[in-house]
Amino acid sequence: MYLPEEPKRYRFGIRFGTQTDTLDTEGIVTAEGGRVPAREEILAALPAFIGKIPQVPPKYSAVKVRGKRAYARARDNEEFDIAEKTVTVFSLELVNFDQAQGIAECEAACSRGTYVRALVRDIAAEGLGTLAHASFIRRLSIGPFTVGTALAFDSLSLQSGQAVIPVRTALSSVPSATLSREQCAILAHGKDIGLAATADTVIGYTEKGDVAAVLTKKEDGVYHPEKVFVKG
Repeated sequence: MYLPEEPKRYRFGIRFGTQTDTLDTEGIVTAEGGRVPAREEILAALPAFIGKIPQVPPKYSAVKVRGKRAYARARDNEEFDIAEKTVTVFSLELVNFDQAQGIAECEAACSRGTYVRALVRDIAAEGLGTLAHASFIRRLSIGPFTVGTALAFDSLSLQSGQAVIPVRTALSSVPSATLSREQCAILAHGKDIGLAATADTVIGYTEKGDVAAVLTKKEDGVYHPEKVFVKG
């Protein structure tokens, strides 16, 4: 739960002209005949979808509607609505456009809970007055973890040493503090410690770089051990 989950960066395709029930290539075409916009129109439309924006998740999604997954209701041919929510798109840009094929390729960085398929739908319908579905979606990164540093599953046994990321590196975006032996001994007994920090949550590390505890701010300068990993 302490691993950074934002932003998530995606590359995705917008295929203009048709819309599907799943909003991607896996679904059944529900509407067709939408026009293919010009490159200049797409560039002009994208800025409106940057920042905090309202979004209705796809009906084929894991969102729960009255205790049941939306995709399950959709597969059962139920009529239902999904509540609108607010998501954040940190950046959105056009990286390629093939007018003849009617496909725009974009990259976006967005918050947790953002549905790229829904973003494609809204860019087409609200921004350009046409129809579209996602031709592909590829996640490029999540927090500090990128595709460029990822290892193929089949290669893990051969590169096990390279696959291990130090905890401090993985949690580099979370405020931290190096603790003395005396502080670690106090935490091992579940007691509060004084800390020159201001963040609500701080990861405490031993002098060797191991995780000692997850600390939460109790009051200014005083932190309580929420989770303790050192022994007394």
